[in-house]
Amino acid sequence: MNCEKDKKIIEGKTKIIWSVKNDTESVIIENKDDITAFDDSSFTKQFKSKAEFATTVTCNVFELLKKAGIPVAYKERLSSTEFSAPNCKMIAIEAVARRFAVGSYLKRHPELISKEGDNPYRFHKLVSEFFLKTTEGKLINSVGENLLEGPILQKGEDDPFVPNIFENKWKLFHSKKPGWDESSNLDREIEASKILPKNSKEVIENMDEMLRKVFLTLEGAWNILGYRIIDLKIEFGIDQKGNLLVADVIDNDSWRLKDANWKELSKEAFRQGEELNEVEKKYGFVASLSKNLRIPQQALVLWRGSDGDNFPEQGIFEKASGVTIEEVTLSGHKSPQTCLNKLEKILGKYPDGGVIIVKVGRSNGLGPIIAARTSWPVIAIPATADSFPGDIWSSTRMPSKVPLATVWPETNAILLASEILAQKNPVLYQKRQFMIEGQDE
Repeated sequence: MNCEKDKKIIEGKTKIIWSVKNDTESVIIENKDDITAFDDSSFTKQFKSKAEFATTVTCNVFELLKKAGIPVAYKERLSSTEFSAPNCKMIAIEAVARRFAVGSYLKRHPELISKEGDNPYRFHKLVSEFFLKTTEGKLINSVGENLLEGPILQKGEDDPFVPNIFENKWKLFHSKKPGWDESSNLDREIEASKILPKNSKEVIENMDEMLRKVFLTLEGAWNILGYRIIDLKIEFGIDQKGNLLVADVIDNDSWRLKDANWKELSKEAFRQGEELNEVEKKYGFVASLSKNLRIPQQALVLWRGSDGDNFPEQGIFEKASGVTIEEVTLSGHKSPQTCLNKLEKILGKYPDGGVIIVKVGRSNGLGPIIAARTSWPVIAIPATADSFPGDIWSSTRMPSKVPLATVWPETNAILLASEILAQKNPVLYQKRQFMIEGQDE
């Protein structure tokens, strides 16, 4: 791709945005070696390779999200410190998703502070929050209107909390004070239409859904590697075609990331005063780890004994990235050796593994034969359970060393298969977890 820098559009604390010669629909995002904290320039430091590490993480994350079907403002990496992206009008909102109660959230909710030695409080359903992006309390929207005159917070603090983000008039609150503290109410309001495109409520709903899917995809990906993402902040933009995109960057400044022993690996280590050389090592380690964020090539095998048995509906697997659906029609009773030969061919195609669902009516010979000859999980669906309940026993009373699971109805078998594959697949994890958390509505 021919992508040549033209003019500097804007320079921020940690990056520079450049226009692209002969291409008004694209920009170049260049990361800087600066690391910041507390919205206070006096805390800003630099370390060698910060820009390279930030670019590596952002590009690997955006490539993962893109494969997961999430619209992102990302085209390709251009250099060690630069990548190209669609030219977007940024929305002056910072969206935050939280799995654990930490940081500023605890200042607003001190009732959730853990006892000494306890792990942070974990939310079953992600908490999503939205903050208005300000600079020293000031805010000018994309058409040049001066919406806020600052400062409205104390020095070194910006980005007030918007608790009623789905309404038309936003109330602004202090981001680090509990709601019951009278001084938390900043006594300022902003019209949502001054910040968002038309259909403001719909845009926020889309942002909320995209925020959750971004977090869940990354949560699944980091869990697979043995790490835990605590919270995440992202920003959004509108491209020149009117599409809402996850924009800006997502790097080691954007989240809190901890290892299995709760050791901090992200920018929080810098905020907590760790030596800069130790922070640099952690950033390099996370950049290296981010190269392993991937979607595996797995299989869901739908196997029936005869044409008289319908294949189960794919459900959650529709458009599931990284999962290939293999459909097989072979009888375990009538063609056992042919079944085993077919099984070996399938096992050889997918080094990331898979799940086999067998759907059989009457006596189930297929399920036990397959389950005895593979380490892949095998799930049986008794196809005639409605009309002949006794048939289910041929799928449950197994001899030793034949680990066949029996699940009915078939929709639950599909969900169980998705949960098994999700242990290595962040897209399936996102889909299933989003479904689970949606039940709390």
